[in-house]
Order: sequence, then structure tokens, then C-alpha cells
Amino acid sequence: MWNLTFLRRFEPVFLGGIAIIYVIRRLFQEVHRLDRLIEQVQTLRLPASTIWHDLNDYNYILHNNIPLIAGVCFFLIAWYVFHYQAYPQLSLSIQDHKGWIYLGQTLLLLVASAFSYHYLKQYVRFRHDSMHQIIGLKVFSLYRKRTVLADTIGLGIILLTYELIAQFYHYLTQKITQNSEQYLNLIRYIFLAGAGVLLLNFALSGYLPPTLWEFPLQNTLTLLTLLIQVYFLQAYCFTSILPNLREQTPSLSYHLLIYLLLGLVGTLLVWFASTSFHYFGNIVLFLLVSYVGSFSIAYLRQSLSAEKTVLQTQVSSKAAELASLRAQINPHFLFNALNSLYATALKENSEKTADGIQKLGDIMRFMLQENNRERIPLSKEIAYLNDYILLQRMRLDESHNIEIRVTIQEPDREIYLAPMMLVPFVENAFKHGISFRHPSWIYITLTLDATHLYFKVHNSLHKRQASDPEEEQSGLGLDNVRKRLELIYPGRHQLTIQQSEQDYFVALTLVFW
Repeated sequence: MWNLTFLRRFEPVFLGGIAIIYVIRRLFQEVHRLDRLIEQVQTLRLPASTIWHDLNDYNYILHNNIPLIAGVCFFLIAWYVFHYQAYPQLSLSIQDHKGWIYLGQTLLLLVASAFSYHYLKQYVRFRHDSMHQIIGLKVFSLYRKRTVLADTIGLGIILLTYELIAQFYHYLTQKITQNSEQYLNLIRYIFLAGAGVLLLNFALSGYLPPTLWEFPLQNTLTLLTLLIQVYFLQAYCFTSILPNLREQTPSLSYHLLIYLLLGLVGTLLVWFASTSFHYFGNIVLFLLVSYVGSFSIAYLRQSLSAEKTVLQTQVSSKAAELASLRAQINPHFLFNALNSLYATALKENSEKTADGIQKLGDIMRFMLQENNRERIPLSKEIAYLNDYILLQRMRLDESHNIEIRVTIQEPDREIYLAPMMLVPFVENAFKHGISFRHPSWIYITLTLDATHLYFKVHNSLHKRQASDPEEEQSGLGLDNVRKRLELIYPGRHQLTIQQSEQDYFVALTLVFW
């Protein structure tokens, strides 16, 4: 995790350095090119007055330096807003209003990048007579409203391509964290090194044409658009169309219409941009590949997911049966013993002890009766969570540098989820976040909206003793939760874990509709 955190901090610095190298190289190249043009017309014995008259309205700083610097700066800001704000929030919830606001800011910054470059940029070339003889120099501009719009789309495609590559790297990192596969670790380093070398090579020798949709970049942007469109369409098809298609729900036609419109809009945008909004072009093949490719990939994902789910469910069922048998060692005796202790505590006027015994009995009853079910009401999971936190608080003296804050929103309707999805994170917080020798704190938050559950646990972190008998079991609970999330909530959850030497943070988002 520290590696990923370091990368996200280093990423803006690296890309900023790449941009600076590219801008400086391009500025020197433009100076050299202008000098060569002037030298060539001077060798033709053209009067100096003619040359400087042709360049009278040309300001090198205003018409070359500022457009390039402004265009690159606006694009870098757009990347930062999209990469660190818009995409993370929209990937968690498409209904996130802040995410859409950040996306709107990203689009405005991309427009500003294309507009500032084309509006201010002036080019110099030879001026010819009717006999195609060089008679001087000519200053001209490529600024057109449709050119600005087309290049804005092109910049957006570059931005999305980078984001998807970054998300693939994060996916590799997550798999390595979960499975500790060495070959994946090697792939990750090769991937990261290759991306870095590619960007550095572009900064040192790459060249973007005056307008993005010129050959050969036009073909590259068209191919990237096709891949991006297939990726998002298959994701929508996998999450919204295939489940409704299997059950023949009334909303199927609505999702199919959205699916077709998304493909059509994306195709029209790229083909309008590639032709600078002059004509449609041949979009039938592009549409066909988008729809057929995305549906095929989604169907293959569903088939593989169904087979994996069946196998893992069978394994999990057997493991749960074995664990249940081991846990249920004469439960009636345990409950009778707890009832006896509860009655004794009341006779001795020890209400706090009696309350603790009662909470412990509720926890055991939950573990024996509710934990083996596929789905339980969220209210029962919250009740178990509160009982567990209360028992932990009974053994702690929160007045001695120990702070525990709990904010839990009670559901206003019946919501069901798989049991024991939240408590392992709280158990981990109390296990690693409490020290009687150092200041400690645990912050627990659970909130809900119409379709999502948001659960966050943030705690201090203390080094474990070398002789800790539970060292070998450390991390097993969280690994089990990860596997259960992938099995029960595929494509419907987001788990983020961040760790430093001083603290540990977990954020879980579940889609329960």
C-alpha cells in the first residue's frame, strides 16, 4: 500500500516534469524553425524590409510561447481534477453530485486548453506567387471553433486513456496485495517502467501535430476511442443489461436504450472530431465493433463469474459448516452459564457487569443463529456492531489518551446484506489501534443513501510485540472479507485501505439495491 501511496504522490511531479521537458524542447525547436525560414528567404536576396513587413504582426512570445505553455498547463490541471477528484468519486457512485461538478470542471479546462492554444497560436510559412516562387513569409492561424471542439474531444480521449491505464495498474497492485503473486509483481514493475519510458521518450522526441486529428495521430485516437467505448459499454452491459436480461425485468428496455445511445453518442463524437465536423464518415463498422465487442466481453465475464461463483460458494459452504461445527460446542450450556452469571451480577447490584454479560450473550446468539444466513437485515448487523463496540469499551478507560467516536446512521427501511461484512474492520481497529502506553483513537462512521452503504474505520496504529501469539493469524479476517466481497458483491463494492506508520484507514462502499 505504501508503494501505491508513494506513486500517487510522485505522479503529478513526474508528469509535470515530462510536460516541462516537452514544452522547453518544443520552444527551442520553434525558434530554430523560424530562424531557418528567415535564413532561407534571405538567401533568395529578398529585401529585409519585405521580410520584416511580413513578420510585423508576429510576436514570438505571444503567438508561440504563451499558447503552448497555457495549453499544457490547462491540460495538466484538467488531468489533476479528473484523476484525483472526478473519476474516483464517480467510480464509487454515478449519482455523486460532486463527481459531476468535478467532471464539468475537467471539460471546461480541456476546452480552455484547446482554445488558448489555437486562439493565440500563429504559424509562419513561405509565401508564394502564382509561379510557386518564394516571395516572402506568411503568418496564419488555424483557429476555428470546430477545431477547438475537435481537439477538446481528442484531449478528453487522451485523458481517459491515461486514467484506464492507471486503473489497470491499481488493479494489479490490489491483486498483488491480496494474493502475493510474484509474477504479478514483476508484471507491475515492467508495466510501470514501460509507461515511464514511453512518456519520457515522448517528452524528448515526440511531436503533436498542429491539430490532434491529423494523420497519423488520427488513427491512434480513433483506435483508443474504440477501446474506451468497448470498455465502458461492456461494463454497463455486465452490470445493467445481462442481469435484467436473465430475469426479464421491466427496466430491460430502458437499459438497452441507454446502452444503444451511449454507443451512438460516442461514435458520433469521434467521427465528427476526426473530420473536424465537416461530415459523418463511415460509422457503421465502428458502431458494429463497439456493440458486438462489448456485449461479447460482458457475456464472457458473466459466464466466467457464474462458474467461479458456483465453485467458491461450494468451498465456502463446506468451510462455513466446519467452522460452525467447531464454534457450536454445546451452545445451550454456554447460554445457560451466561444466564446464571447475569442473574448473579444483578443480585450483587453489578449492573455494568450484567449489561456486559447480556451483550456477550447477544453477540454469541448472533454468531450462532444469524451468521450462517446468506442475507440478514442491516439493523441486526448494526446491533451486533454496537454490542461489540460496547464490550470493547467496557475493558478500556477512554479518559486515558483513548478516544473512540462512533457515528452510525440507522436505516429508515429494511435493507439486507451479507452478515459479518463490517465487524472484521472494527475488530481489526481495536486489535491494532489501542495501546495503553500511547495515545490511541478509533473513528467509526456508517452512512446510507438510496442505494449505497458507506462504512469507514480510521484508527491509530501501534507496533505489535514480537511474542504476540496472534501474529500468524494477523490479516486473515480482512483477507476473508475481501474474498467474500468479490464473491457476493462483484462489481458492486469499492474497498480502499490506506496504511502508514501511525494510522490505518478503511473505506467500504456497498451497492445494496
